[in-house]
Amino acid sequence: MSDDRRSRPRRVLASLAAAVGVGTRIVLDALVVGLWVLFLTLLFLSTNWPRWLFYLLLLVGVGLYVSVTAGWGGSSNRD
Repeated sequence: MSDDRRSRPRRVLASLAAAVGVGTRIVLDALVVGLWVLFLTLLFLSTNWPRWLFYLLLLVGVGLYVSVTAGWGGSSNRD
């Protein structure tokens, strides 16, 4: 029982650290995707390129970002 009381604060701190890590990752992902959307929007407003190309580049850019960053950090449930 004594070990349980000592390990509880460590578990709480580990959970808090994990939550902060996830929150940071979400904010960073939103910032990167938002900047990509802003860049494409400004580019396409100034060039009058077709709308389908905008959406294609948007999806390709986000897809590449996800594929590159999918393996970064985070916890895994692998045994």
